[in-house]
Amino acid sequence: MDYSIALQLFFSGLNLGSIYTALGLGFFVVYSVTRVLNLAQGEFVMLGGMLVVTFYTKGIPLVPSILLAVVITSLAGAGIYRFIIFPARKFPGMTKVFLTLGCAFIIQGIALHFWGWEFRSLAAFFDTPSIQICGATIFGQTPWVIGATLIMVAGLFVFFGHTIQGKALRACANEPLGARTVGISIERMALFSFALAAGIGAVVGALITPLTMTSYSMGLPLTAKGLLAAFVGGITRVEGVILGGLVYGMIESITAGLIPWGNHNVIALAILVGGLLIRRRGILLTAGKG
Repeated sequence: MDYSIALQLFFSGLNLGSIYTALGLGFFVVYSVTRVLNLAQGEFVMLGGMLVVTFYTKGIPLVPSILLAVVITSLAGAGIYRFIIFPARKFPGMTKVFLTLGCAFIIQGIALHFWGWEFRSLAAFFDTPSIQICGATIFGQTPWVIGATLIMVAGLFVFFGHTIQGKALRACANEPLGARTVGISIERMALFSFALAAGIGAVVGALITPLTMTSYSMGLPLTAKGLLAAFVGGITRVEGVILGGLVYGMIESITAGLIPWGNHNVIALAILVGGLLIRRRGILLTAGKG
């Protein structure tokens, strides 16, 4: 394989891996606190992207547009928990998972009503130009995607590991009875986790819109990819989400380069599913346990 092509596949894989890592972070936040797989996470990404495009095209500067999208999407996430998940808190876990799937379809229908079926896009943030390195191209939006993902990962490491609020969130999932004993409100922490995950999704939506465009129907495919990437590494650890996202991104990039006729997504998914069948709890959580 030509050196420039290999380098291009690496840059593309790093870009995709950053996107899937950022997607997986939303699943990690909710699952770490509630043990619920939030199948509406991809819709938060779609909603964030749509809102940013809407605000920006109405003349609001980019950064305020992103902030407004994050606030509105976070409120939507909090609303899903408060009015859908919280009333079903005593139901089995799978019931709550299916409720989040129902919420995904509702958000999708609302988006179709307000924005229609057309794809919408943005230019690279602040018109950042593409960069040529040894014959490979780094698109102008790619540094923003990678940089924002690194910031979110570092922020979650600090938040969950070194703040009282973050430790309270993890305690709600690991020791719910103990958390209640020391006065932590599990319901309030769960509400916060849904709002935080939705806000992360909105940031991801803003980041990927200049690369992939956005439409009402993009949420569920993103949910599937982000969830699988999170599980590959181990959804209960930030390190696992990072590893899973990068592995998925690299596999998809390489298969796209080798199989240009459109079946690369299927092959990438098949490889990851096969890996999960071998290590059902994820790469990190089973490493060394054979």
